[in-house]
Amino acid sequence: MKKGLFMLFSLLVMGLLSVTAQMKEPVKWKIELKQVNQYEVQVVATATVDEGWKIYGLNVPEGGPVATTITFEEGEGYRPLKNAVEVQKATVKHDEVFDLDVPFFKEKAVFTQNVRVTKKPAKIKGYVTFMCCDNETCLPPTDVEFEFEVK
Repeated sequence: MKKGLFMLFSLLVMGLLSVTAQMKEPVKWKIELKQVNQYEVQVVATATVDEGWKIYGLNVPEGGPVATTITFEEGEGYRPLKNAVEVQKATVKHDEVFDLDVPFFKEKAVFTQNVRVTKKPAKIKGYVTFMCCDNETCLPPTDVEFEFEVK
């Protein structure tokens, strides 16, 4: 009986490890906070994209894939300024799946957004939403959370 339970448990663990190993994470994010001046900081989100994959720009036409966005949670002591920007220019090509001209990035993408600090200390919280695709499949939109304390 004990051997049977041990075998069943072992198979279950191996199955879970196999499923985890098959999950794709073709985009790695590094999100930093840079000081602009005494009253302003900049959230810098850098995506490193695996070969064969792409993520989409900030300004995707309606009906296309999910655009990359930076969203800030409401909190005291800060407010986002203007909109996020793409540091480098996106490649724009016609995508036959969506039948639209779609902006995208391969290998690397950097997005920034400035934030006004109105009261210190401030906890700046939010997330980056993105979608990535290769030539065969698209992964569902994913959120990457960030949190910074400005003293």
